[in-house]
Amino acid sequence: MKIIIIKGKMNSGKTTTAGLVYSELLKIAEPKHTFKGKNVTTNSLQYNSAGNLKDFTAVLVTGNTTVGIISAGDIAKDLKVQIEIMISLNIDILICCTRSVNRSGSAYRMVMENYSKEHEIIKELSQYIKDATQKYDVKKRMVGEIVNLVRNS
Repeated sequence: MKIIIIKGKMNSGKTTTAGLVYSELLKIAEPKHTFKGKNVTTNSLQYNSAGNLKDFTAVLVTGNTTVGIISAGDIAKDLKVQIEIMISLNIDILICCTRSVNRSGSAYRMVMENYSKEHEIIKELSQYIKDATQKYDVKKRMVGEIVNLVRNS
């Protein structure tokens, strides 16, 4: 399995970026896919009452590549459970979010310590945006880069 990590501090838009990747991959993926463990055929992103995207998992097939997405990456033990599920599904590429903190017990450290030896980390993308007016341009570039990595795998 190849792993793409979207990392950033709390409330930096990691889930939003994952949602944008999901939406873009739907354009090239088979319509039938799994979203939060259910078979669906349409974009199934959900938003809370404040208009923020809710965390999600998804599995899509693009050509011969099965792609898993995990947007919730704040809590290491929860992320580990989701990664193990993705491994059991034999996905080819995992796109997961983590906070950028690299310390004992962090989700990022857990991914690096538990999965980087057996699986290839092909890209780490950071969500550091100093100028809020540029956040969509930054996300657009990141999404494009991730989609291209999936297409070219």
